[in-house]
Amino acid sequence: MERLRLLWIYAEHACENSVSRATAEEYFAVEVCRRVGSAQASVQRFAPQVVCWEFEEAQAPALRAMKDFKLANAHLPLVMLTTQHSEALAVWAFRARVWNYLTKPVATSELRANFSTLAQLVRDNHGPSRSVRSVGALLPRDLASTVAVPRARSLQAAVMHVEQQYADKLRQSAVAALCGMSICSFSRAFKAEFGLTFRDYLMRFRISRACRLLRQGSHSATTAGLAVGFEDASHFARAFRKQLATTPSLYQRQKPLLRPKIERRRRPRPILGKATGNELHP
Repeated sequence: MERLRLLWIYAEHACENSVSRATAEEYFAVEVCRRVGSAQASVQRFAPQVVCWEFEEAQAPALRAMKDFKLANAHLPLVMLTTQHSEALAVWAFRARVWNYLTKPVATSELRANFSTLAQLVRDNHGPSRSVRSVGALLPRDLASTVAVPRARSLQAAVMHVEQQYADKLRQSAVAALCGMSICSFSRAFKAEFGLTFRDYLMRFRISRACRLLRQGSHSATTAGLAVGFEDASHFARAFRKQLATTPSLYQRQKPLLRPKIERRRRPRPILGKATGNELHP
């Protein structure tokens, strides 16, 4: 018996999940489309019976593309996966005749139940053929303000958290949650806004605080690293040398007038100037 076919469309910046796709492959032959502009060509070539449309947050271009795709392929049941949960967005999706709206991360059992039901519907020739109603505004009104929030403002929670908790063990997933973002969205937004990954930013911030402790003479080269959040002295020494091209011990022994020259060797551009007015260099 020929396998049923599912087209998995990843909207721009969507994070691929191999577990989710492997679950779909229990019931379907899956073809992946990573460019929304190629989705219709994939339908014509692959002739899927089910479509899974995955993206991160409710951004206008992705929603517009999904609605237009459904308009052109009303006969195909479409499963929508997104990290953003909103009653208004769910209502919008169902008005657009999405077969089901799932909020990521989705439990494997829930995915399996959806794919199993869809496979049975297609086999029984009862696959839902639902035309798209007029959806009106592209986004629900109560989502407009959240989508329009400036990216820099939403990242302020991460910046403040680092400044206050840099000596603690910081998990990127928890910091992303503080900003109301998925990990993937947070990583992209942070790199675009500050020119560094969150991990690199945190590393530089900790080293700047360690330099302050070393200058003050309140800590040794060993304890300074531990005091600002490094797990051990060797990790601190490697990171310090990579950043300032010297060791913590040599830095501490240098005459105060020479320390600025050392810091300027690898001093990064001010990363937080437009956000908080603070600079990363010591």
